[in-house]
Amino acid sequence: MNVIFIDFDGCLSGLTSNSYEEIEQRIKLLSEICHEYDAKVVIEAGAKIAINEETLEIDSKSQYVLFLFYLFNKYDIDVIGRTPNVRKYVGNRSCYHGMWKQDEIRLYLMRHPEIEHYCIIDDDDAGIYCGQSDLDKVREHLVKVEAYVKDNPSLEGLQLKHKEEVGKILKKDNDILRLMLKYKKLH
Repeated sequence: MNVIFIDFDGCLSGLTSNSYEEIEQRIKLLSEICHEYDAKVVIEAGAKIAINEETLEIDSKSQYVLFLFYLFNKYDIDVIGRTPNVRKYVGNRSCYHGMWKQDEIRLYLMRHPEIEHYCIIDDDDAGIYCGQSDLDKVREHLVKVEAYVKDNPSLEGLQLKHKEEVGKILKKDNDILRLMLKYKKLH
């Protein structure tokens, strides 16, 4: 199975180019990508907290997420899940922090060994900590989009130029699955 992990902010809406029409055009493009590469979608956006992990029901107070899912349905995008919302203990700060996106994606992949190929579409700026990105460990599967283009907002978010890149990445094997199978053979 092919899966596209998608972020919302910066990908489906840009920082300045986020009208309903612009968002709809990006979702229409996502639909074309999904159909061309036979891919399903998993939500890895921060707004996923409005989506029940088990049932995919959406909190009725989250109008933005409801609107996006309306468009997903309109353009026949098969959303099969969302990454888990996991918190980890950071001992030196004596507090809990949200897991980095890369860890949530990897955990989702470990829970779903039927995923053979995956791609991540993200603006990759939400988790910059200590000079690191929160997608470094899955970078070879990342299609990076621009959330903000000062002089040309029409270049923000998912663009036609990303379509071919998604196709190339979806040809790569699921490295998490490969490691799990190797581990299983050893034990």
